[in-house]
Formats: sequence, C-alpha cells, structure tokens
Amino acid sequence: MVLLAVESGQGELDGVPFRLLGHSALRPSRRAVVLEGVGIDVRIIQRAFSPVLMEQDEQIGLSRSTGWELLEASDLAILAVCLFEWTGAMHFIQTSMIRQL
Repeated sequence: MVLLAVESGQGELDGVPFRLLGHSALRPSRRAVVLEGVGIDVRIIQRAFSPVLMEQDEQIGLSRSTGWELLEASDLAILAVCLFEWTGAMHFIQTSMIRQL
C-alpha cells in the first residue's frame, strides 16, 4: 500500500519524506524541478526543446507533444512527473523570454 501526503512542497511517500523544489535562473543549466530526500534524486530539466526526467544522473524519461515517455521509471520518478504536470511547474525550466509571451 502506497501512502502519499503532500503539503506546501513537502511530502511523504511510504514513510519517506521528500521535498519538491523549483529552480528558475537565466542559465539553462540551473533551471530544474527537483524531487529530493534521503536517497531520492529526481530532476526534470530542459534539454534542447523538451523536458527530460533524470534519476540519479541518468535520463529515464522525455516529454513529447503526445505525453511523457518513461523508461524503467521508479515510483518516485512517476510521482515527480505527476506533480510537475499537476502543479504547472513547467515555468521553472522555461527561458524567461518564453514566459513573457
């Protein structure tokens, strides 16, 4: 049984606490949406023209116009994608010029 509780960027999944953070910056390498905690390192970053899902520094997913393509994603990686889409966190990884359009 999976128990999930999320409140103000912090949550708990099966007793493991995590935080969801968004980083926006001018430099593309510093823009990311991060799900982190003890033993948890899941990031969504912008590469070329598509958001990419990274877990433990390995690419495991890619967002396309038809939706996310996930390869061997863990429950936490899937949770990160769901929270990313649900919260509308795409603005954290977009360039500031696109946000102004």
